[in-house]
Amino acid sequence: MKKTIKIVIYIILWIIILIFCINFYVNSFSEKKIFLWTKDLENEKIWIVLWASVNWRKWPSDILKDRLLVAIEAYKKWKVKKIIASWDNSKENYNEPIVMNDFLVKNWVKKEDIYMDFAWFDTYDSIYRAKYIFWVDKLVIFTQNFHLKRSIYIASRLWIESVWVATDLHVYIWSGYYNFREFLATLKAFLDTEVFHSKPKFLWEKITIN
Repeated sequence: MKKTIKIVIYIILWIIILIFCINFYVNSFSEKKIFLWTKDLENEKIWIVLWASVNWRKWPSDILKDRLLVAIEAYKKWKVKKIIASWDNSKENYNEPIVMNDFLVKNWVKKEDIYMDFAWFDTYDSIYRAKYIFWVDKLVIFTQNFHLKRSIYIASRLWIESVWVATDLHVYIWSGYYNFREFLATLKAFLDTEVFHSKPKFLWEKITIN
């Protein structure tokens, strides 16, 4: 019995060590690629705002709103020209991309500069689809610091040249939860990218961003 308990403990410890090593490896891709201010960006063509939740299906959550506001600032300064709005529209009555689209248009982003990606399921799917559906080989990604490193890693492994802007405009209430969730999500990203070479649930005909 004691021997069995020891074996279980050793296995758990090795799994924890492995997860820490994977997180360290993933985080190593983010060196010198994160900008804190939009003014530091060179003029880029395409930017992507990754999914975050909406409140009552009507307006962006604080996390998403901050991503959008920083991206809109870059757009108004001519740092970026086109947007891929990546969100979940898997349910008929849950159309998150429209919330993002309305927010962008109300803040003076031209409709013709917005490209809607309705098939978001996770960060890996969004970046994969940016590469293989929208023919993107260079991106600016706007998201919070806790999410940036995993996003940078995925883009790098999918051979997308990328620069990244942190959008931490607030201290978020559930920041501890997000950091813990990110720790586990990094493991999934590693498996999708390095082990399974996963493909998104939905892939359709290519869309060229003009």
